[in-house]
Amino acid sequence: MLVISLKDILINARQESVQMRHHYLGVEHLFIAMLQIQGGITASIIEDYGFAPEYVIDAIRRKTDKGTNQRLWAGFPYTPRTDVVLDITTDLAMDSHLAEATERELLIAILSEHDSLPIRVLQALGMNLKAATLAAIGYDPKREPQTPDINVMFAETYDTSQPIQREQLFVLRRMFVGHKMIRIEQRLTGFSGALVLVVTPINADDHEDAPVVVKIHEADAILDEVQRFEAHVKSSLPLQTARLEDSPVKPENSELAGIKYTLVAHSGGIPMDLRHRVKASGPMELGKLLEKELYAQFKITWWQQKRPFRFQAWKEYDWLMPPLLTLDFIPDNDQPEMPLVVKVPVNRAKLKTKLTELKFGDDVVLENFTVQKVDQQNNILKLAVGFGSEADKRAYKIEMRGVNGHSKSFYRGEVVERLAGTVWKTRADLMLDAVRDLEPDFEPDDRWISLDEMQLPNPLLAYENLLDRHINGSMSKIHGDLHLGNILVGPNNSIWLIDFGHTRDGHTLFDWATLEVSLLGDALMSTFDSEWATVRNVVKYLVAMESGHAIDGASEQITMLLGSIKALRNIVRECLSTEDNWYEYYIALALCALRGITWKTMSLGGRRMLYLMSAMAIFEMNRKYLNTALETPSPDLTDVLPIRVATPNPKE
Repeated sequence: MLVISLKDILINARQESVQMRHHYLGVEHLFIAMLQIQGGITASIIEDYGFAPEYVIDAIRRKTDKGTNQRLWAGFPYTPRTDVVLDITTDLAMDSHLAEATERELLIAILSEHDSLPIRVLQALGMNLKAATLAAIGYDPKREPQTPDINVMFAETYDTSQPIQREQLFVLRRMFVGHKMIRIEQRLTGFSGALVLVVTPINADDHEDAPVVVKIHEADAILDEVQRFEAHVKSSLPLQTARLEDSPVKPENSELAGIKYTLVAHSGGIPMDLRHRVKASGPMELGKLLEKELYAQFKITWWQQKRPFRFQAWKEYDWLMPPLLTLDFIPDNDQPEMPLVVKVPVNRAKLKTKLTELKFGDDVVLENFTVQKVDQQNNILKLAVGFGSEADKRAYKIEMRGVNGHSKSFYRGEVVERLAGTVWKTRADLMLDAVRDLEPDFEPDDRWISLDEMQLPNPLLAYENLLDRHINGSMSKIHGDLHLGNILVGPNNSIWLIDFGHTRDGHTLFDWATLEVSLLGDALMSTFDSEWATVRNVVKYLVAMESGHAIDGASEQITMLLGSIKALRNIVRECLSTEDNWYEYYIALALCALRGITWKTMSLGGRRMLYLMSAMAIFEMNRKYLNTALETPSPDLTDVLPIRVATPNPKE
């Protein structure tokens, strides 16, 4: 049974004292705080005697009356009787070998002391205190207790089109116990499924604290993020950044948990993520913010570490792709006779050959894969290699469907010796589905995609070989999910990073490829329609920008967006492991852009843009560094572009 700790009760008791303008902590405040615990021991016993907890609270308040606004002392001193009650509470907890006193011990102490104001009220109501004490010792509430609901307000500008789920609200309220209410200012956007909010806490005296960023997600993901913050972020952040100051909040009766990011050096106003800012105010100074604020603040301790790092692309980028296999679970008593065996450590060359032969319904046996997540809600077990670097561990993702209800149970981090399933879909199937969702004006399995006189390699046919490429790059501390939604900006253009769930030591250019994908798919394409002809023209815009050609008729907004991408490329140039060798960035951009076509939260035009940008990155890599772009070389794009590029159709 979940019980509320004495610490939580004391917080609510102080709030009650402030509301009553008493400015001290008496037993009456403690007792009211206990009665406010919905489903708690105190409220349940009162209800068993036929009284509503609210009625008893009102009776106690009438006996005490409100104080004055004038304070004659600092803090919240305890009354002598409160000291006695708390001493008894502590002794009872020690006698019961408890690490922390709870509501039960405090209630027994108040009833045992038998001379406080709440006791006199209970006696006046005809309660048998001895019987109530015995009930408190052995009482088992019929429902889980909850601390009193904190009032949740929404700012006038808050977009209510995406409601907050009930369980998320429960965790949110638990995160702000001790406050009178909270005001939700803004919902930040992302792709992980987490709830990320800007919240202003409001105290009992109506004083507002500085806004904080709240993230509520599955408990495992939240605890991972805290560990990554401690390991990679805490000691390397500049002064002006978001920090985790408090421990995560994980209610025992919820699968969710929450953390709060405090915006250090916050100078007032409500921060906004860059995605919302560009949408609301346009891309003014976006390039400057990225180059002069974000990069300048973090480069010394993060992206400019640049330790030599030679690796195969799959080691850093395979986890971005859809699962290698999606299987339907086969119970132990129904094992296949001649399955394909996929085991860790993986022989990549042999596995690639075998995967091309797999089809729907084939049997597969997995050996020594590590459980990454047990998704009870969707009945999916998610597995991966599970060893090596942070990115290595998540490579070769496999999803097993239908594991619930069987004799086997799994836990996160477990190495599963043997697990069998039948093929539902391969990675190739899922990628083909994603391309078909783009409603392409070419055949998804065509070798080439036309762009005027050019023939770009189809990423659908190229990504596996791309993952095999060897990269002479550099390793630095990276954010791991650097999209516009994870960059906050204040009214004075101060910058904060949030969401460190993927922060690690990794390929330096990973962050900048991720951010360029966000700029292209979220910001740039939000200004155009989603037609393929428009998307192709926007790609030519980008090439013209890189080559210094004029763009005829471009609006100021489009010019600024293109300027922000150019500023990002300036940052990339500084981060290249070899001066002016863009090979490693083209691979990173091609794979990060290809990942983006699977994001259902991104617009159709944005996903189409990312697919063509993936093709363009592969083309440029082959043309400039491998000379294998085409059997018959295609002209350079800047050769076939006119000096002035026609303006694509803006979104109406």
